[in-house]
Amino acid sequence: MFFITDKCIGCTACLRICPVEAIAGERSIQHRIDGTCIDCGACARVCPVSAIEDQFADIQQHMKRADWPKPVIIAENCTACSFCVDVCPEKCLAIVPNPEFPTAVGIAEFVNPKTCIGCRQCEDVCAKNAIVMSDTLALRGIA
Repeated sequence: MFFITDKCIGCTACLRICPVEAIAGERSIQHRIDGTCIDCGACARVCPVSAIEDQFADIQQHMKRADWPKPVIIAENCTACSFCVDVCPEKCLAIVPNPEFPTAVGIAEFVNPKTCIGCRQCEDVCAKNAIVMSDTLALRGIA
């Protein structure tokens, strides 16, 4: 779970981005995160003063939205189970027809990059390793 430190200026950026409404607070007053936090880190990425720490007490840094991790679909592993679609809090994924196998059920596709918050829920739920976040691929030297 993430925590908001006393560096918080109460700007409400974290409150607005949280996909599960786990953050509460008033403008100009320190906000707080409750137990419904899904550890997506979106709050930390938008915090202009880097006032949010992770469960290891490491301060998380503000990040430009263009640099946030995004899901990458590995088509040959995808079985169109739709778990990723169901778990995505921002509805960024969909099962679409697979052009390589038109008679198959389909394939997951990243359909709404502008609303993706990089929460990793899709990557975490995929038992087939068909979704990997872009920053994970970069760490592996693949991206």
